[in-house]
Amino acid sequence: MSCIWQELPGPHWQARAIVPGRTLAGEELELPGVAFLIVSQGVERGAALMVQPGIWVRVNGEPVLGGLRFLEHRDEILVGNARLFFSAEATPTVTPYPAPPAGRVPVCPVCRGPVRDSMPAVECPGCGRWFHQDARKTCWTYSPECRFCKHPTPLTGEAAWRPDREERT
Repeated sequence: MSCIWQELPGPHWQARAIVPGRTLAGEELELPGVAFLIVSQGVERGAALMVQPGIWVRVNGEPVLGGLRFLEHRDEILVGNARLFFSAEATPTVTPYPAPPAGRVPVCPVCRGPVRDSMPAVECPGCGRWFHQDARKTCWTYSPECRFCKHPTPLTGEAAWRPDREERT
């Protein structure tokens, strides 16, 4: 799930999820006058930053003109003295594959075997491809990232990308 990382004193970082269909208001971040909204998912996932007139906001050093800016993964947002980052990274989960009523059976990109109805599998949050993931076939976690879109493959639930890790490199 996409999120906004907010720098706290210390420096520490806190992630706030942006739920599709719901606006993350600036008041929740103690930043009135700004709001975030998921506008697309899958490979083209992103969010919109909406800014009220008179609020000083920059994205990657550039001012937000017209009160609207579309965000991409790892965009830095400055609101006054507050520092934020947008992350489009989503958490992959193992679920039974829900076969469509009348559709083609997907082929796992790693082992090339069919992903059948109710098999434990992971849908890549980045590209939407289905991978096997059970005790016998660990196709999703076979590599540290998706071979197509480079989305991280750990199933720990922890974000693979964090602003504090970015600054250390």
